[in-house]
Amino acid sequence: MKRIHAYSGVVGLIVVVAAVLTAFKAEPIARDVIKKEYKVEPGGTLFLELDRGDVEVESTNENAVKIELERRARADDPDEAARILESAHRYEFNKQNNNVSIESRVEERRGQMRWRRGQLIKIRLTVRVPEEYDVSFKTGVGNITIMEISGEITGRTGAGNILLEDIEGEVDVKSGAGNVEVSGDLEEIDVATGAGNLTIYGRADEMNIIAGTGNVTVEIQGQPRGENNFRTGAGNVSVSIPEDVQLVVNGTSSLGKVTCEFPIETSNKLLSNSFSGEINGGGNASITMSAGVGNVSLLRR
Repeated sequence: MKRIHAYSGVVGLIVVVAAVLTAFKAEPIARDVIKKEYKVEPGGTLFLELDRGDVEVESTNENAVKIELERRARADDPDEAARILESAHRYEFNKQNNNVSIESRVEERRGQMRWRRGQLIKIRLTVRVPEEYDVSFKTGVGNITIMEISGEITGRTGAGNILLEDIEGEVDVKSGAGNVEVSGDLEEIDVATGAGNLTIYGRADEMNIIAGTGNVTVEIQGQPRGENNFRTGAGNVSVSIPEDVQLVVNGTSSLGKVTCEFPIETSNKLLSNSFSGEINGGGNASITMSAGVGNVSLLRR
């Protein structure tokens, strides 16, 4: 009797596993890659406008803008996946003077749930531009990666992470919800997120870094020349600076601790901890750090 029960248990387990595998069988996928290349000169601008999808922009040593738009669609059968790809997604590439624009959007069918259409189609855009080229983007949902560009980077995304790596020039970017990371040798940085962590590494004359909710982490290389503001509503603010810089510094936390590794006196009160003073004689440059709920730290790099 025991052997019969054991055998029956194994058969039952096999049946259950088979049913689960059948239920989760992968849906057919249609995929294509659209490529386009424009001859340009350095100094132009790449304009991007997408309602969804991940974007990667990187420099090339050629005087060209090279575009690769990858599209994927899922459905119950291959023919339906192909039809979704063809009918639901619209894109447009244009070149005017020395500038290139790319638009991408997913059109909703009447009577079909909006979230469902977004799940059916995935977009990934890869663009190569000359090293000296500006980038301006506006996206709804998706991650943005821009690397090794010398120019002005401006943009907004509703929800997604922004990674700007080895940038020279100016940066002005915002994310409604997502992390932002910037590195490079910059003139000005203006970065904000509604909810997410902000990480800055490099040199800039002026910085304005603001998070609604999230940590702000900054490592400054070299001597700042103007006003630098680092603020979060809820999260920690940590700024590292070289020992030989000349700065006027102010740090405040409404509900949290303050730490300063430079010889500046700190003040601790019930609902406000702070420090304020000059480093190496002060000068024209300044750093202001503040956290509503969280710790504030000024560290030696």
